[in-house]
Amino acid sequence: MKKHGRKKDFLGEGAGGLRWMSAGIEFCGVIALFCYIGYRLDRYFGFEIPYMLMTGFFIGFIGMLYLFYKESK
Repeated sequence: MKKHGRKKDFLGEGAGGLRWMSAGIEFCGVIALFCYIGYRLDRYFGFEIPYMLMTGFFIGFIGMLYLFYKESK
């Protein structure tokens, strides 16, 4: 019996989906961490408008988009 030249992961055919699902969880976790840090900084400095929280969100979002772009290449 002839085997195909394609190498299988030990997780099987669904390994690609699991890889991207874990990347999505990482994406959310990093954004949540940066938002929390921004929230704590807003409380520390006494800002009424959540400037640091928004800054933390955008830093986390843009950073993770860059990492996804780099990973997908």
